[in-house]
Amino acid sequence: LDVEHLVGGAAGGSIGQTVGKMAVDYGAGDRVPIEVERGFVLSVAAIRSAGAVPFFLSGEAQGDLELINRMAAGGQVRSMLLLADPFGPVEKIMASLDESFPKVSKAGGITAALRVGSGGQTGFMASMSICSRGNDQARLLSQGICGLMMTEMDVHTVVCQGCLGVGPAVRVTGVSGPVVTGIGGRPSKEALGLIYGAVNEELRAKMQSSLLIGLGGEGMNENQIDDGDWLIRGILEVTPNGGFVLGAGISEGQALRFHVRDKDSAESDLNLMLNRYRLERSFSGGNEPIGSLLFTCNGRGEGLYGRRHVDARALQNALGERVTGFFCNGEMGAPGLTKPSETLEDREQVRPMSLHGFTAVFAILVPASKSEGNANA
Repeated sequence: LDVEHLVGGAAGGSIGQTVGKMAVDYGAGDRVPIEVERGFVLSVAAIRSAGAVPFFLSGEAQGDLELINRMAAGGQVRSMLLLADPFGPVEKIMASLDESFPKVSKAGGITAALRVGSGGQTGFMASMSICSRGNDQARLLSQGICGLMMTEMDVHTVVCQGCLGVGPAVRVTGVSGPVVTGIGGRPSKEALGLIYGAVNEELRAKMQSSLLIGLGGEGMNENQIDDGDWLIRGILEVTPNGGFVLGAGISEGQALRFHVRDKDSAESDLNLMLNRYRLERSFSGGNEPIGSLLFTCNGRGEGLYGRRHVDARALQNALGERVTGFFCNGEMGAPGLTKPSETLEDREQVRPMSLHGFTAVFAILVPASKSEGNANA
């Protein structure tokens, strides 16, 4: 490959372009995107002229902390690509990176757990590694996040959570710790009942099997949040009083909308978000993308859609870009679209990352300066 650094992780399935007879036969075409969910497969993205610096950070602030602090102080990091170990404090480290790099777009996924041994003698081995030119040994990494800080490559993120909004967007009007007790000025259960009674039979059936809640970001007006920009959360529990347990980080006054998810809503959301990105990019101009990394949930793929390659080929159909990536145990990225300014001095703070499930996160690679041949995916 003739590259300075290699960053890799284990996965339950990989995504890439077909190369070689077996892949071409599997994908029914040469150089077409495919998703391989079973068997041994290797997918590689070679990113040229990206100004990439590899790093690792654990939950105990161990690893390349001095390097990360130096890069943050320098203010030249444009984007980050991330891999996370499934046993690490992922959300804690994500928050730390967002705090250190508030104007930097970031995307990534959680790797697979690698079990070793047999019988009663089992354990888990490192699921990530970094290898750099000039070093004799690779760094095997676990219980943290590793990745690339890039100074010459932008990353535009498109986060597809696969959901359809149901009912109006309202506000949280009652909170008790992790529990939403009031919605739209009514008890939570009563508010849900009003929406359930107003929708058609098809949506009622979906609400019974796959009801979710979308939350707006801090300071967002509920009437100005586009489809796809909600942070989707599952209802962990319903309290005896009819409150919805969603987890930490809920505040009174926060925008809220009920959602459902199935294969139809997932494919509709996928096409909506990619076409929305294409439209926004056509108006804003800038350098052309050279490819994309796709971090998609291992709960999507053929098991969700009933057919192969849907997420991978949606990108090519919408944007004509090459893609590589893997099936994740969780996906990292800011909800909605993130397309930072090309000029670092003009950048505003980006929306913080969230840890998602059943989501496809596209990290679209855009050179910071006009050049050709920067990537082969």
